[in-house]
Amino acid sequence: MEKRRFTRIGFNMAAELTVNEQHYSFAQVGNLSVGGCLLETAEMLPAGASCRFWLPLEPTDPTLGVEVFGEIIRCDGETISVRFTRIDPESLFHLQNIIRYNAPDPDRVENEISKHLGLV
Repeated sequence: MEKRRFTRIGFNMAAELTVNEQHYSFAQVGNLSVGGCLLETAEMLPAGASCRFWLPLEPTDPTLGVEVFGEIIRCDGETISVRFTRIDPESLFHLQNIIRYNAPDPDRVENEISKHLGLV
């Protein structure tokens, strides 16, 4: 039985994570959902730490992107799991569309979005 509430997609775009004012860059997002993400890295970051996740949408416009605040759930020296906790409506709209248009089952994503109007 699947415990996850949100569909996850592989997303081959760059992302950034800021933890304790330290910035980390990633060539791609291992998986992405409306509720969180998985990032591949050897960095060891503390579980429970607050973070800012930034997903640029337009390389020529550094102000256009998805900004989400979250918490590091797990870090094992290979991957970092982030649970999203706060997002503004515009970023949520963009994040939902990214998931919707890249998911193998868009109908399932539509159902998830209708049941969870925010991140929880």
